[in-house]
Amino acid sequence: MGFNNIEKKNLFYKMLHKYAIFAHNKLFYRKVYISNAQNIPENAHLIFTPNHQNALMDALAPLCNIDKQLVFLARSDIFKKKFVAAILYFLKILPIFRIRDGYSAVKKNKSIFQKTIDVIKAQNGLAILPEGNHEGIHQLRTLKKGFARIAFQTEEASDFTLDIKIVPIGLHYSDYIKSRSDLYINFGKAISVSDYYELYKESAPKAINKLTADLADKIKPLMVHIESAEYYDFYDSIRKLYWREMCSTSKDAECANPQRIYAEQTAIKLLSHIEKEHPERFKELNSANNFYTKELNKLKFTDGILSKPEKFLNLTLRTLLFLIGIPFFILGLISNLIPFVIVKYAESKIKDLQFKSSFKFVLAIFIFPLYYLIIMVILIVFCSSIYICLIIAMSLPITGFFAVTYNHALSQLKTKWKVWLFKTRSPVKFENLASTKAAMNQIVNGALIGFKN
Repeated sequence: MGFNNIEKKNLFYKMLHKYAIFAHNKLFYRKVYISNAQNIPENAHLIFTPNHQNALMDALAPLCNIDKQLVFLARSDIFKKKFVAAILYFLKILPIFRIRDGYSAVKKNKSIFQKTIDVIKAQNGLAILPEGNHEGIHQLRTLKKGFARIAFQTEEASDFTLDIKIVPIGLHYSDYIKSRSDLYINFGKAISVSDYYELYKESAPKAINKLTADLADKIKPLMVHIESAEYYDFYDSIRKLYWREMCSTSKDAECANPQRIYAEQTAIKLLSHIEKEHPERFKELNSANNFYTKELNKLKFTDGILSKPEKFLNLTLRTLLFLIGIPFFILGLISNLIPFVIVKYAESKIKDLQFKSSFKFVLAIFIFPLYYLIIMVILIVFCSSIYICLIIAMSLPITGFFAVTYNHALSQLKTKWKVWLFKTRSPVKFENLASTKAAMNQIVNGALIGFKN
């Protein structure tokens, strides 16, 4: 399975794909929320275009949640080594050559465009990340024109008979790095390339620019997009602090999905409304937010935990329940210690924060099965009973998953105890934070009345 037949079905790839879907949707993420999947046209020639904030995870999101054998485009420099290129072709990734690679290299795109025709005609679906590279900010950056050129050149090579549909996708993560976080995928209405046929005949550059601009306008409403450059951090903080309030006060069906993207967009729109209509309140809210978030960061607390501190009795009961799970946690930790340590150590060496989750995911889906296979072989050699071997082997991934889940929950419990101790030992500081948040709520709620009306 190489370049020449990349669009063909492959049993081994299909099995690997199924495994990746399970690992991605059930193990790595706590929950994957999909909205507006009905916007994906059936029996059509498709190009999928998600926003790009979280490295490889942005490609895995559609790959693991669209019922098609997607083929991706990636920068050509990663294909330099033949062995690596062979793996990438097997994973259904095609190279795309850029001007920076040299004009002679760009000529190679002719064969790539020809191959995209095969991919699109096979109705596999082509996936392109139109921002070109990733950046961990909640903002749609300037789109590259490559996707538009590919769409038009593929149509042109087929005399504009394919009627290619470009499906915009908005991706959002409750946390870029942590496993057991939530992923939100929002599909927009498809753009028909044939709608630009007349403009393309008149001027190809104009058609490419128009399609690129239209796609940007289609993606922005599907994701959390912060337009402001001057107050980006302020907007980013408010959308994290108030998305739950925006959901709970909204009567929109979208919010009840649950649709966190919509809720955070509403928080951003509300702050924009305050900035334009109530500049003095905006400054007051900004000042209060700076103090509040700075103190939260110092204490390593989250707003949700601080806003609703638990009572001593509840925490005590929770702790007692956790004590029951300690033996199972220790069992899972010890029995999976080697792959846990390998993944954790490797992750610590990654400098780019947005690559951490991608690297951790890819490494884990190979390291853990390999480790279990080795243990299984050892058990078969030294274990007298095949049934005991099977029970031990099957318990490894189960106890390992329990250990990860337990560790996450234990971390949250420890933080809740820290909040209780902070409230008990430093009541004045706690009240200062509570009163600051109350003042912020008053401004937000006051603006929310006029904003909703």
